Amino acid sequence: MEKVKQSIIISLSTLFIIWLVFSQIVNLNSFASTYDQVDFALALERYDLLAMQPHFPGYPYFILGGYLVHQWVLDKAASLTLFNIVLYTSALIPMYKLSRSHLSQSVSLLVATLTYSSGFVVVMVNQPMSEGAAIAILWWYIWSIYVAWKKQSMWRRMLPLFLLSILMGIRLSYLPLSVGIVFLFYKQWKNKQLRMKEIMLLGLIAFLFQLLWVGGVALTEGGFFGFIKLALSFTSGHFNDWGGTAASTDQSFLNRLYQLIVQNIVWTGIGIRSFILTSMFAVMFLSSFRNFQGEKIKSSFLFQLFVILMGIYFFWAIFAQNVEKPRHIMPLITLGLFSMYILLFFKWKTGFMIVFSFLLLSIQGYQTTHLLKEQARNLPATYQLASFLENRNEPFVIYAWEESRVFTYLNAPFPHKEINTYLNFLHDQSYYKNKDILLTSSVIKGFESQGVDLNGKVEIVQEFSSNALFDPVYHHIILYKWKNV
Repeated sequence: MEKVKQSIIISLSTLFIIWLVFSQIVNLNSFASTYDQVDFALALERYDLLAMQPHFPGYPYFILGGYLVHQWVLDKAASLTLFNIVLYTSALIPMYKLSRSHLSQSVSLLVATLTYSSGFVVVMVNQPMSEGAAIAILWWYIWSIYVAWKKQSMWRRMLPLFLLSILMGIRLSYLPLSVGIVFLFYKQWKNKQLRMKEIMLLGLIAFLFQLLWVGGVALTEGGFFGFIKLALSFTSGHFNDWGGTAASTDQSFLNRLYQLIVQNIVWTGIGIRSFILTSMFAVMFLSSFRNFQGEKIKSSFLFQLFVILMGIYFFWAIFAQNVEKPRHIMPLITLGLFSMYILLFFKWKTGFMIVFSFLLLSIQGYQTTHLLKEQARNLPATYQLASFLENRNEPFVIYAWEESRVFTYLNAPFPHKEINTYLNFLHDQSYYKNKDILLTSSVIKGFESQGVDLNGKVEIVQEFSSNALFDPVYHHIILYKWKNV
């Protein structure tokens, strides 16, 4: 009877994975609807950091992967998305292998399936952004740390150093997760399995691995001096100006905490904005929490590693990331859900919990597939705006913010300008006496943040909306006309 139960779990898990991966590929997203997505897509055509193709730090391994796929897939954005899907599918292997450290073969496959199918993560993987590829390499990186812990040798200790280099060359903002290697070396040094001389050698090797991608990108910018100058300029802007970090916004700490935990992690990242799914995950969380007191699970190296990685990234997310964009908390979602499933099935291996898990998979799979279709087939708000303007008969010039980057990518046939300050706008628009002056809502908000009163100076022309889950910043765009009074 037990073998039959295991066979059913393995069969259903396998079928579900095949169905979900198939849905991802069939609903391949080919829209580059945001500034960052355009950066990545244009980099497949010409790699140039000064032209923001892509922006700093260059994401060389992600661009290389997308470029290789682009040899067979014509659309640039679709090439990057497909690379994400292929790489993320490979992450099922480390998910399963890590699960096997505590669970049986069949339940481990179920845990890997549950972790992989996280709705928000899957939807983000199906975007031409580096997060999808980064999450995949993150799982391989964590698995390599665990292998280096279980089977000690210098070669196995070098593997996580190499994978960390790949991870940084895809998504530098995951840098705090390098603490996993520090934790590994500390534990082995404490257990007298690793000497300080060996740690120093491994540190040098880690530096050389990072130098592979940093050196390569620096060469494209004319050398390390130019690269460092660009790095300082970008990081200064990210942390002090436009990056949405704790230092660059007026948002209170409590508001950021609420946005991060309640809105981003629980409601969006875990529940994909579904009350039913959020409730089901709450049941699983409460059930798994009962197993948290087990000394065996708390003392395991893997459990401690996950706690450290999630802890350090949580503080990184709250202070150094833009909490308006839920995609920045993807490591917390995927690692958190995996940890919950391990705790859940560590003792709860009842038929009820297995059935409940497949019910969750079914509902989540249905919702995710619907979102994948919507993301791939419905025009984003920026594309809707571009289409509307293309069909506008009256002569005009439009002033935009990041939308202008999308217009350039789409080779829009109408005049558009990126504007940041009100004084520059007043000066520039005076040259277009015989044209309608149009502005996007992002420009209007920017002017208002500069203390400008626009009451009676603009009128609404049209509004464009798409799903905020796909783009939390530019999912709703209002087009205004300048009344020039």
